[in-house]
Amino acid sequence: MQQKNRPFELTQVQMHTRRLADGVYAVMSSDVDETDHTATNAGFVVGDSGVLVVESLSNGRLASQVIGEVRKVTPLPIRFLVNTSFHGDHCFGNFAFPAQTVVIQHAATKREMDTRFEQDRSFMIGLLGANAGIEEVVPRSADITVSGATSLDLGGKHVDVDHIGFAQTDGDLIIRVREENVVFVGNMLQAPPPAFPWLIEGRAEEALATYRRLHEILDDRSVIVPGHGRTMRRADILHSVAYIEKLNSLASDAKTKGLPADQAREALAMKEYGGYSMYDFIHQQVNIPAVLGLE
Repeated sequence: MQQKNRPFELTQVQMHTRRLADGVYAVMSSDVDETDHTATNAGFVVGDSGVLVVESLSNGRLASQVIGEVRKVTPLPIRFLVNTSFHGDHCFGNFAFPAQTVVIQHAATKREMDTRFEQDRSFMIGLLGANAGIEEVVPRSADITVSGATSLDLGGKHVDVDHIGFAQTDGDLIIRVREENVVFVGNMLQAPPPAFPWLIEGRAEEALATYRRLHEILDDRSVIVPGHGRTMRRADILHSVAYIEKLNSLASDAKTKGLPADQAREALAMKEYGGYSMYDFIHQQVNIPAVLGLE
């Protein structure tokens, strides 16, 4: 799957830190307030004994920017690096982190990285362009894998890493800073509304259950860092829930009526979601085929 009209040029991305709470920071693209889809978000948590980083981004240059943002805040060692999925924009920069940093992934994420790295590298080059540093990436997968809930003590900051279900990959992780109620969710939430889920692997019913579960376990004070774009609140999750509910309902109706592919696509247009800049690419080319079972 290649996208001709990319939402950003990877070589031009500049990352900047935003303080979300005491010791908790998001690292976001400098244009995060100007567009509904930006380069991938990262973040970090600073405790008394060290730092945990969330995401290493697409290449060594961006990973170095994240490390540089950490160093502006603290000289403490980066003890842990957590990847929320195997997608290259979340983990291809792992190799740039210190050898002493412990990489944490879901077991499914490590399996994907270890068995299909070259395939994913090719996908990323097609998506984000050649000569953007992806060719120089050296694969580095997990030192520690998780399959459920685990907690890390950074000294005064407790970080809970959990898998609550499939959203975009089998290895989706959420990272919650317990004392500050800040949650990093990766592409489980793509970006704030008007963005909607990317059903790259289909499985819309499973994704819907995970979105409902995420809404259930958070509260109205939670600050959510999505995979891309500005921070979100719990109520924003309902936008994704409503989108998948309607998409599934329309797909079921089209199948029941036996509509041919072109008519089914039109029935699932959902043009009220057209305000999202990625509507044509993701809704039309990815999500509709996924729920209709089209090639």
